[in-house]
Amino acid sequence: MSGKCFTDYEGQIEILKSRGLIISDHQKAIEILSFENYYRLINGYKDLFLATTEPTETYKKSSSLSEIHALYRFDETLRIQFLRAFLIVENRLKAIVAYEFTKIHGACGYLDATNYDYIPKNQKEINKLIGKIQRLITSKSSKDRRLQHYVTNHNGEIPLWVIINLLTMGNVSKFFKFMKAQEQNEVARRFSLPPNTVNNYFNNISLARNSCAHGERFFSFRFNAEIGVLPEHSSLQIPMKQGKPIQGVKDLFAVLLIVKYLLNDPEFFEKMKAEIAQSLEDLKGELECITVEDVMDKMGFPNNWQEV
Repeated sequence: MSGKCFTDYEGQIEILKSRGLIISDHQKAIEILSFENYYRLINGYKDLFLATTEPTETYKKSSSLSEIHALYRFDETLRIQFLRAFLIVENRLKAIVAYEFTKIHGACGYLDATNYDYIPKNQKEINKLIGKIQRLITSKSSKDRRLQHYVTNHNGEIPLWVIINLLTMGNVSKFFKFMKAQEQNEVARRFSLPPNTVNNYFNNISLARNSCAHGERFFSFRFNAEIGVLPEHSSLQIPMKQGKPIQGVKDLFAVLLIVKYLLNDPEFFEKMKAEIAQSLEDLKGELECITVEDVMDKMGFPNNWQEV
Protein backbone atom coordinates (compact mmCIF):
# COMPACT_ATOMS: atom_id res chain seq x y z
CA MET A 1 0.00 0.00 0.00
CA SER A 2 1.47 3.34 -1.05
CA GLY A 3 0.86 6.90 0.12
CA LYS A 4 0.84 8.50 3.53
CA CYS A 5 -1.34 7.31 6.36
CA PHE A 6 -4.54 9.07 7.37
CA THR A 7 -4.14 11.69 10.11
CA ASP A 8 -7.16 12.96 12.02
CA TYR A 9 -7.65 16.60 13.08
CA GLU A 10 -5.99 16.05 16.45
CA GLY A 11 -2.97 14.53 14.75
CA GLN A 12 -2.78 17.37 12.24
CA ILE A 13 -2.78 19.89 15.07
CA GLU A 14 0.01 18.05 16.88
CA ILE A 15 2.13 18.02 13.73
CA LEU A 16 1.73 21.78 13.32
CA LYS A 17 2.47 22.49 16.99
CA SER A 18 5.56 20.29 16.87
CA ARG A 19 6.88 22.53 14.07
CA GLY A 20 6.39 25.67 16.12
CA LEU A 21 3.04 26.88 14.84
CA ILE A 22 0.97 28.60 17.51
CA ILE A 23 -2.52 27.21 18.00
CA SER A 24 -4.13 29.16 20.82
CA ASP A 25 -7.70 27.98 20.30
CA HIS A 26 -7.83 24.21 19.95
CA GLN A 27 -11.53 24.05 19.08
CA LYS A 28 -11.19 26.82 16.48
CA ALA A 29 -8.27 24.94 14.93
CA ILE A 30 -10.40 21.81 14.57
CA GLU A 31 -13.13 23.93 13.00
CA ILE A 32 -10.69 25.42 10.47
CA LEU A 33 -9.19 22.04 9.57
CA SER A 34 -12.63 20.46 9.26
CA PHE A 35 -13.76 23.07 6.72
CA GLU A 36 -10.50 23.52 4.81
CA ASN A 37 -8.39 20.80 3.23
CA TYR A 38 -5.16 20.49 5.26
CA TYR A 39 -2.98 20.15 2.17
CA ARG A 40 -4.62 23.10 0.43
CA LEU A 41 -4.47 25.34 3.51
CA ILE A 42 -1.10 24.50 5.03
CA ASN A 43 0.97 23.42 2.04
CA GLY A 44 -0.59 26.15 -0.07
CA TYR A 45 -0.01 29.10 2.26
CA LYS A 46 2.74 28.23 4.74
CA ASP A 47 5.70 29.60 2.75
CA LEU A 48 5.77 33.11 4.20
CA PHE A 49 5.58 31.73 7.72
CA LEU A 50 8.40 29.17 7.55
CA ALA A 51 11.75 29.73 9.29
CA THR A 52 13.37 26.56 7.93
CA THR A 53 12.52 23.82 5.45
CA GLU A 54 15.51 21.53 5.93
CA PRO A 55 16.07 19.10 7.58
CA THR A 56 12.52 19.67 8.85
CA GLU A 57 10.00 22.47 8.52
CA THR A 58 9.81 24.92 11.38
CA TYR A 59 7.71 28.05 11.64
CA LYS A 60 8.86 31.56 12.46
CA LYS A 61 8.40 32.75 16.00
CA SER A 62 4.82 33.93 16.63
CA SER A 63 3.48 32.22 13.48
CA SER A 64 -0.05 30.95 14.04
CA LEU A 65 -2.66 28.85 12.32
CA SER A 66 -5.05 31.80 12.46
CA GLU A 67 -2.59 33.91 10.39
CA ILE A 68 -2.23 31.21 7.75
CA HIS A 69 -6.01 30.94 7.63
CA ALA A 70 -6.33 34.73 7.32
CA LEU A 71 -4.01 34.70 4.30
CA TYR A 72 -5.97 31.80 2.84
CA ARG A 73 -9.26 33.70 3.20
CA PHE A 74 -7.69 36.85 1.76
CA ASP A 75 -6.66 34.86 -1.30
CA GLU A 76 -10.20 33.51 -1.69
CA THR A 77 -11.56 37.05 -1.71
CA LEU A 78 -8.86 38.18 -4.13
CA ARG A 79 -9.83 35.45 -6.60
CA ILE A 80 -13.45 36.58 -6.51
CA GLN A 81 -12.49 40.22 -7.06
CA PHE A 82 -10.38 39.39 -10.10
CA LEU A 83 -12.71 36.72 -11.48
CA ARG A 84 -15.53 39.26 -11.81
CA ALA A 85 -13.27 41.38 -14.01
CA PHE A 86 -12.07 38.35 -16.00
CA LEU A 87 -15.63 37.36 -16.85
CA ILE A 88 -16.42 40.84 -18.15
CA VAL A 89 -13.24 40.86 -20.24
CA GLU A 90 -13.98 37.36 -21.52
CA ASN A 91 -17.49 38.30 -22.65
CA ARG A 92 -16.19 41.44 -24.32
CA LEU A 93 -13.46 39.52 -26.13
CA LYS A 94 -15.89 36.87 -27.36
CA ALA A 95 -18.33 39.47 -28.66
CA ILE A 96 -15.69 41.48 -30.53
CA VAL A 97 -13.90 38.45 -32.00
CA ALA A 98 -17.18 36.94 -33.23
CA TYR A 99 -18.30 40.25 -34.74
CA GLU A 100 -15.07 41.03 -36.59
CA PHE A 101 -14.60 37.48 -37.88
CA THR A 102 -18.16 36.97 -39.13
CA LYS A 103 -18.22 40.43 -40.70
CA ILE A 104 -15.65 39.15 -43.20
CA HIS A 105 -16.16 35.38 -43.32
CA GLY A 106 -19.82 34.89 -42.53
CA ALA A 107 -21.66 33.25 -39.64
CA CYS A 108 -20.20 29.76 -40.10
CA GLY A 109 -16.88 30.61 -41.71
CA TYR A 110 -15.04 29.50 -38.59
CA LEU A 111 -15.12 25.89 -39.86
CA ASP A 112 -13.11 26.78 -42.98
CA ALA A 113 -9.36 26.66 -42.25
CA THR A 114 -8.59 29.02 -45.14
CA ASN A 115 -10.39 31.81 -43.30
CA TYR A 116 -7.58 31.84 -40.75
CA ASP A 117 -3.91 32.76 -41.12
CA TYR A 118 -3.30 29.33 -42.62
CA ILE A 119 0.43 29.54 -43.14
CA PRO A 120 2.43 26.30 -42.71
CA LYS A 121 3.53 26.93 -39.12
CA ASN A 122 -0.09 27.56 -38.03
CA GLN A 123 -1.85 24.81 -39.94
CA LYS A 124 -1.61 22.05 -37.33
CA GLU A 125 -2.90 24.26 -34.51
CA ILE A 126 -5.68 25.75 -36.63
CA ASN A 127 -6.85 22.26 -37.61
CA LYS A 128 -6.82 21.27 -33.93
CA LEU A 129 -8.85 24.36 -33.00
CA ILE A 130 -11.46 23.66 -35.69
CA GLY A 131 -11.58 20.03 -34.55
CA LYS A 132 -12.24 21.14 -30.96
CA ILE A 133 -15.09 23.37 -32.10
CA GLN A 134 -16.61 20.57 -34.20
CA ARG A 135 -16.42 18.13 -31.26
CA LEU A 136 -17.98 20.74 -29.00
CA ILE A 137 -20.87 21.17 -31.42
CA THR A 138 -21.36 17.40 -31.62
CA SER A 139 -21.28 16.88 -27.85
CA LYS A 140 -23.48 19.86 -26.96
CA SER A 141 -26.04 19.95 -29.77
CA SER A 142 -28.44 17.47 -28.19
CA LYS A 143 -28.30 19.15 -24.77
CA ASP A 144 -28.01 22.88 -25.36
CA ARG A 145 -31.22 24.64 -26.37
CA ARG A 146 -29.27 27.43 -28.06
CA LEU A 147 -27.68 24.90 -30.40
CA GLN A 148 -30.83 22.80 -30.84
CA HIS A 149 -32.58 25.76 -32.44
CA TYR A 150 -29.98 25.93 -35.22
CA VAL A 151 -29.81 22.16 -35.61
CA THR A 152 -33.59 22.02 -36.06
CA ASN A 153 -34.25 25.19 -38.03
CA HIS A 154 -31.00 26.01 -39.83
CA ASN A 155 -29.60 22.65 -40.99
CA GLY A 156 -27.16 22.52 -38.10
CA GLU A 157 -25.39 25.71 -39.17
CA ILE A 158 -24.50 27.38 -35.89
CA PRO A 159 -23.21 30.98 -36.09
CA LEU A 160 -19.94 31.88 -34.47
CA TRP A 161 -21.67 34.39 -32.20
CA VAL A 162 -23.55 31.45 -30.67
CA ILE A 163 -20.82 28.82 -30.46
CA ILE A 164 -18.19 31.24 -29.18
CA ASN A 165 -20.04 31.50 -25.86
CA LEU A 166 -19.30 27.81 -25.28
CA LEU A 167 -15.57 28.14 -25.97
CA THR A 168 -13.06 28.48 -23.16
CA MET A 169 -11.08 31.67 -22.75
CA GLY A 170 -8.01 29.73 -23.85
CA ASN A 171 -9.68 28.59 -27.06
CA VAL A 172 -10.91 32.11 -27.85
CA SER A 173 -7.38 33.38 -27.23
CA LYS A 174 -6.10 30.84 -29.78
CA PHE A 175 -8.90 31.81 -32.17
CA PHE A 176 -7.70 35.41 -32.05
CA LYS A 177 -4.07 34.35 -32.47
CA PHE A 178 -4.88 32.57 -35.75
CA MET A 179 -7.20 35.20 -37.24
CA LYS A 180 -5.97 36.96 -40.34
CA ALA A 181 -4.12 40.22 -39.81
CA GLN A 182 -7.00 42.36 -41.03
CA GLU A 183 -9.44 40.96 -38.48
CA GLN A 184 -6.79 40.93 -35.75
CA ASN A 185 -6.16 44.62 -36.33
CA GLU A 186 -9.87 45.38 -36.09
CA VAL A 187 -10.17 43.50 -32.78
CA ALA A 188 -7.05 45.18 -31.40
CA ARG A 189 -8.30 48.58 -32.48
CA ARG A 190 -11.36 48.09 -30.28
CA PHE A 191 -9.00 47.74 -27.31
CA SER A 192 -6.71 50.58 -28.49
CA LEU A 193 -3.74 48.19 -28.42
CA PRO A 194 -1.40 46.58 -30.98
CA PRO A 195 -2.41 43.03 -32.04
CA ASN A 196 0.68 41.38 -30.51
CA THR A 197 -0.06 43.09 -27.18
CA VAL A 198 -3.68 41.96 -27.30
CA ASN A 199 -2.52 38.41 -27.99
CA ASN A 200 -0.12 38.55 -25.02
CA TYR A 201 -2.80 39.99 -22.73
CA PHE A 202 -5.42 37.45 -23.76
CA ASN A 203 -3.04 34.53 -23.20
CA ASN A 204 -2.00 35.78 -19.78
CA ILE A 205 -5.47 36.66 -18.58
CA SER A 206 -6.63 33.21 -19.69
CA LEU A 207 -4.00 31.65 -17.41
CA ALA A 208 -4.99 33.94 -14.54
CA ARG A 209 -8.67 33.19 -15.04
CA ASN A 210 -8.02 29.44 -14.98
CA SER A 211 -5.99 29.83 -11.79
CA CYS A 212 -8.94 31.61 -10.17
CA ALA A 213 -11.53 29.17 -11.44
CA HIS A 214 -9.55 26.17 -10.15
CA GLY A 215 -9.06 27.72 -6.72
CA GLU A 216 -5.27 27.84 -6.96
CA ARG A 217 -3.17 30.11 -4.76
CA PHE A 218 -3.55 33.43 -6.49
CA PHE A 219 -1.82 36.25 -4.64
CA SER A 220 1.58 34.96 -5.81
CA PHE A 221 0.40 34.18 -9.36
CA ARG A 222 3.05 34.33 -12.10
CA PHE A 223 3.04 33.86 -15.87
CA ASN A 224 5.98 33.36 -18.24
CA ALA A 225 5.11 35.70 -21.12
CA GLU A 226 6.00 39.09 -19.64
CA ILE A 227 3.99 42.15 -20.60
CA GLY A 228 5.78 45.15 -22.06
CA VAL A 229 6.69 48.36 -20.27
CA LEU A 230 3.65 50.59 -19.77
CA PRO A 231 3.25 54.26 -18.80
CA GLU A 232 2.08 53.06 -15.38
CA HIS A 233 5.50 51.56 -14.65
CA SER A 234 7.03 54.98 -15.13
CA SER A 235 4.34 57.01 -13.36
CA LEU A 236 4.57 54.76 -10.29
CA GLN A 237 8.37 55.00 -10.42
CA ILE A 238 8.83 51.24 -10.35
CA PRO A 239 12.59 50.45 -10.33
CA MET A 240 14.07 48.89 -13.44
CA LYS A 241 16.46 45.96 -13.73
CA GLN A 242 18.10 45.09 -17.05
CA GLY A 243 15.64 47.36 -18.81
CA LYS A 244 12.54 45.83 -17.24
CA PRO A 245 10.40 46.92 -14.28
CA ILE A 246 10.93 44.70 -11.24
CA GLN A 247 7.17 44.67 -10.63
CA GLY A 248 4.17 44.53 -12.90
CA VAL A 249 5.48 42.43 -15.80
CA LYS A 250 4.61 38.82 -14.89
CA ASP A 251 3.01 38.99 -11.45
CA LEU A 252 -0.44 39.77 -10.07
CA PHE A 253 0.17 43.49 -10.48
CA ALA A 254 0.74 42.83 -14.19
CA VAL A 255 -2.63 41.05 -14.23
CA LEU A 256 -4.20 44.15 -12.66
CA LEU A 257 -2.65 46.31 -15.39
CA ILE A 258 -3.97 43.97 -18.09
CA VAL A 259 -7.44 44.20 -16.56
CA LYS A 260 -7.23 47.99 -16.64
CA TYR A 261 -6.47 48.03 -20.37
CA LEU A 262 -8.88 45.31 -21.46
CA LEU A 263 -11.80 46.48 -19.32
CA ASN A 264 -11.53 50.11 -20.40
CA ASP A 265 -14.08 50.86 -17.67
CA PRO A 266 -12.61 53.41 -15.20
CA GLU A 267 -15.58 53.25 -12.83
CA PHE A 268 -15.45 49.45 -12.50
CA PHE A 269 -11.66 49.53 -12.19
CA GLU A 270 -11.74 52.10 -9.38
CA LYS A 271 -14.29 50.02 -7.52
CA MET A 272 -12.15 46.92 -7.98
CA LYS A 273 -9.08 48.72 -6.61
CA ALA A 274 -11.04 49.94 -3.60
CA GLU A 275 -12.18 46.39 -2.83
CA ILE A 276 -8.63 45.03 -3.09
CA ALA A 277 -7.34 47.85 -0.87
CA GLN A 278 -9.98 47.05 1.75
CA SER A 279 -9.08 43.35 1.64
CA LEU A 280 -5.43 44.23 2.22
CA GLU A 281 -6.39 46.48 5.11
CA ASP A 282 -8.51 43.72 6.65
CA LEU A 283 -5.64 41.26 6.28
CA LYS A 284 -3.22 43.72 7.89
CA GLY A 285 -5.23 43.60 11.09
CA GLU A 286 -4.93 39.81 11.28
CA LEU A 287 -1.19 39.50 10.75
CA GLU A 288 1.53 39.44 13.39
CA CYS A 289 4.39 37.22 12.23
CA ILE A 290 4.46 38.67 8.73
CA THR A 291 3.33 42.04 7.38
CA VAL A 292 0.87 42.99 4.69
CA GLU A 293 3.87 44.41 2.80
CA ASP A 294 5.31 40.87 2.68
CA VAL A 295 2.11 39.73 0.96
CA MET A 296 2.09 42.71 -1.40
CA ASP A 297 5.66 41.91 -2.38
CA LYS A 298 4.55 38.43 -3.46
CA MET A 299 1.71 40.06 -5.39
CA GLY A 300 4.14 42.41 -7.13
CA PHE A 301 2.17 45.38 -5.81
CA PRO A 302 4.24 48.53 -5.18
CA ASN A 303 3.29 50.62 -2.15
CA ASN A 304 1.66 53.23 -4.41
CA TRP A 305 -0.24 50.67 -6.48
CA GLN A 306 -3.59 52.42 -5.97
CA GLU A 307 -2.37 55.29 -8.14
CA VAL A 308 -2.41 53.05 -11.20
